[in-house]
Amino acid sequence: MRKITFCFSIFCAVLTGENILKAQYVGPAPAHVIVVMEENYSYKTIIGNSLAPCLNALAKDTSITANMTLATAIMHPSEPNYLDLFSGTNHGVVTDLSGPAPNAPFNDCNLGSSIIQAGKTFIGYSEDQPSVGWYQGDAGNYYTKHCPWINWIGYGVPAPYDSVPIASDLPMFPLGTYFPDSNHYSNLPTMTWVIPNSVDDMHDGTAPTAIPNGDNWFKKNMMPLVRWVANPANNAVMIVIWDEDDYASGSPSNHIPLFIVGGIVKGGSYGQAVNHYSVLRMMEEMYGLPECGSSATANEVPSAIWKAAVGINSIAGITNKVITWPVPAKDELKMAITSVAEGRATIGLYDITGRMVKQMTTDLKSGDNNVVVNTGDISNGIYFLNITGEKINVCQKIVVSK
Repeated sequence: MRKITFCFSIFCAVLTGENILKAQYVGPAPAHVIVVMEENYSYKTIIGNSLAPCLNALAKDTSITANMTLATAIMHPSEPNYLDLFSGTNHGVVTDLSGPAPNAPFNDCNLGSSIIQAGKTFIGYSEDQPSVGWYQGDAGNYYTKHCPWINWIGYGVPAPYDSVPIASDLPMFPLGTYFPDSNHYSNLPTMTWVIPNSVDDMHDGTAPTAIPNGDNWFKKNMMPLVRWVANPANNAVMIVIWDEDDYASGSPSNHIPLFIVGGIVKGGSYGQAVNHYSVLRMMEEMYGLPECGSSATANEVPSAIWKAAVGINSIAGITNKVITWPVPAKDELKMAITSVAEGRATIGLYDITGRMVKQMTTDLKSGDNNVVVNTGDISNGIYFLNITGEKINVCQKIVVSK
């Protein structure tokens, strides 16, 4: 084990202090992780299938998508896999239920409460959920079995330490009420789970109708978000994952599609064997969270999927440092940049939508550097300073006010 200290801006994951992570993990701590759940189809049924043109185009987009070609689910049917991905164990639930498990609320480790206890935010958004905190049972095309966090909500009994608050269990639509519209994706919590209804997640019906339903829903509702996470300045990751293969035959058993998408992802096909526990472990390690259940011994999602995998630790904490002044900046932004190595760097300023408003390059020497950026032609507001190079990748928030 080794200690790694991350310090990023709101776009580069506000995370300060020391976090003990496994030595294997050298990826970033994203500002936002979005998990999108799909249902009941195997890798070989989805990949290459003309019924899912949008999802296949995403899988093939090597600029932003890591296609995990040997991902597997844990078991059958659906609900145990959701629990495994959320908490590293199925808690004895081996079938699909309507409403919380009989022994809920659970009082143990789970991703939602771990994120919250770390001072960050978690919300599960479910299509067709009747109301905030709904748990009584299935309602139309909304299935509680696809919302694992309901098993950690107190519901009239003393809330255990590892509880998930009712306010973290929200309907998805209409957009802008709970789930942000495309102009406000930066308002998403640190950890987001998106649960389409049983038609739109491919659960209901047979392949000729179910797969196009899911693909069209994803195109309409998730592709705008994909385009947002594709901007590296937003430091966000989308994980598109299927719960199980619905007993499809073939090898490996329970072989599912899994895409990890974002501007900070090094796209391509990756053939390492991973499963739901591996994905949970990756999300835990991103933020230095406790290891829940079987995630502690799961195969690692390979660090090679991150564009910043090489050298990400060398830029953290006191190694590379940027001090800016005045606060707020007026006609000039002055920077004292401490760099670990000599090299060329790109300095970019981004507005709160992720749009680049100014860019310049400069040669940094090892040690202290003084750089000035003209901000006289920039409107008042909040911006994000991103300094990138072979050995430096530093982000922080600035304010311009004249």
